Amino acid sequence: MFTKIGDFFTEASLWLWRIIQLNIIWLLHILLGGVVLGLFPATVAMFAATRKWLKGGIDYPMLQEYRTYYKDNFWVTNALGWIYLLIGGFLAFDLYLVTQIQGVIALFSTILLVFMLVIYAFSFLYFFSYYVHFQQSFKNYLLQPFIITLISLKQNLLIAIGMMMIGSFIQQMPGLIPFTLGVMPAYWIMKISMNRFKEMKYGTKHEIVGGEA
Repeated sequence: MFTKIGDFFTEASLWLWRIIQLNIIWLLHILLGGVVLGLFPATVAMFAATRKWLKGGIDYPMLQEYRTYYKDNFWVTNALGWIYLLIGGFLAFDLYLVTQIQGVIALFSTILLVFMLVIYAFSFLYFFSYYVHFQQSFKNYLLQPFIITLISLKQNLLIAIGMMMIGSFIQQMPGLIPFTLGVMPAYWIMKISMNRFKEMKYGTKHEIVGGEA
């Protein structure tokens, strides 16, 4: 019994160290890219690391592989990420303009734009997990996350619940922000996404075209 308890705490400690280590690596690589150019490649590399964990690759040279992935995907992920941000900024600006006017048309436009922003937000989250899981064209990296969002209501709900729980946890313990801020959401989103991708890959109704990374 004591051996099992000891093994549990040992494994828990190792997992905690992995999470802290990856989160620090993520933050450092964001800074390495000057924040503006570092955010997207650093985040994509973090998702790639959590994907490897979920596939059973626990003990591997994390920093070395992270840096390689970061460098190899630096410009592509920046291009994709900033296109996504421009889309989100355009929708947010439209919503701001619509809220400045009154009337039935403005009300319907507001509802439509809010719906589009929700779809966009989930698509943005799926983008990171989709990018590291599949080898696709630039165009598909932009379009497929939106399609996945529209046909994955259950997964969207699970992601939302998980994100709210993680956000609440971090809010209650803000001292953990430098150590868990990125990794916890990334791990949860990647876990939900991989299950969904598996369903879509082998399903008959909605199939993803392209090879797995």
